[in-house]
Amino acid sequence: MDTLSSGVALNRLPGRVRDELTDVDRLRSIWTRHRHGQPRDARAAARRALIRRRVLDLGGAPALEDLVVSTSEEGMSGQPISADYVRELARRTAGLPTDCASRSPDRPLGEEEARRLAEAAVVPAHPVIRAAYTFAECVSVLRGLDTAEEGADRGAEGADGDPPWVLPWILASLVLQRADYPPLPPVPRAFPPPSDGRDHDDRFVALVHRFARLVTGALRDELCWAPASVPPPRERIPPLASVTCRRIQDYVRSRQPSLSLILQSLDPDARTVVRSGGFDDNEEETSDTAPVPASRTVLTPGAAHWWTVLEMVVGDASLTLFVVVQEVGRPHTGVLAVTADARLTTPDGVRDVLDISGADSATVMPTDCVDERWPQIRDLVDEAVSRAMNALTRV
Repeated sequence: MDTLSSGVALNRLPGRVRDELTDVDRLRSIWTRHRHGQPRDARAAARRALIRRRVLDLGGAPALEDLVVSTSEEGMSGQPISADYVRELARRTAGLPTDCASRSPDRPLGEEEARRLAEAAVVPAHPVIRAAYTFAECVSVLRGLDTAEEGADRGAEGADGDPPWVLPWILASLVLQRADYPPLPPVPRAFPPPSDGRDHDDRFVALVHRFARLVTGALRDELCWAPASVPPPRERIPPLASVTCRRIQDYVRSRQPSLSLILQSLDPDARTVVRSGGFDDNEEETSDTAPVPASRTVLTPGAAHWWTVLEMVVGDASLTLFVVVQEVGRPHTGVLAVTADARLTTPDGVRDVLDISGADSATVMPTDCVDERWPQIRDLVDEAVSRAMNALTRV
């Protein structure tokens, strides 16, 4: 269904966003084929466990977990999003205990506001655009009902550490599920605040871009689930993974001289090392210079993965940065993910330093060539190196 060709103003998006939505559709096709061969009960249990982990990561209490899980069951794809159902969800979110990582507006959702949100949920557009639009409309409605926000410029996550509203996420997730996409658990910092200087259209484009990345991550998470009995990963690296790994290795090595100059300006004895390996390479787990194994970032347990590592040492501090190319899903789906992870070791201990979410990782489709994905992969590597250097030089 080519919903992007409709005349709805929501669909007048930049080419890069349209390309992202096309990528989402391609990944969804792989996800659809992959799940048909999985036991339904086991798949549903794996989804519930994943949703609960995501809500726990958000800081949610059991009541919030139960609410999000109950609206993420496979049967919810047939639930019409009517005004009455929107009001029911609003009452349930407003009734969450105070220990949940969520907030509610000061006034209850009225019939007119519920009808506005129900209409947003059926706007004729690509499901990701429709979900983003429903999310934005819900945030707008809730801000209007929150007397604490009068004269304030706050987004879906509020300000000064306020917890997020949950209702926009639940409605957006239901919109996606009705279009046969996986559910989308709440994610902090997804909605650009009104005070960020962009006009409404630009902010909506940014929101659609963010939702496309989040949905890609949700599809990839479900592809990563594997039944108990699966064939072991292949020992020979596939051609697409091989080319991707080689491109990353060459790029990281090209960054090494400039990084060395910066570090040696702080410590003449500073050093940098670039090396590579794979899941069947024992050096990954036994090397004294690798305090964090690349397998920490593997999305599918036991999946084949290959890594490029950048090690930087300045004085008593050392940082190990892994960029990992990994197969997603077992049995083999052909999808690759490129992720990054780093840990800083100082006399005070070891800590993570990147804070790069799964949605910000790169996804490579089986029909891609590396040139098509390289800008996204390069940006991931650059961001990882930048954050790593910032952490190391501030010690």
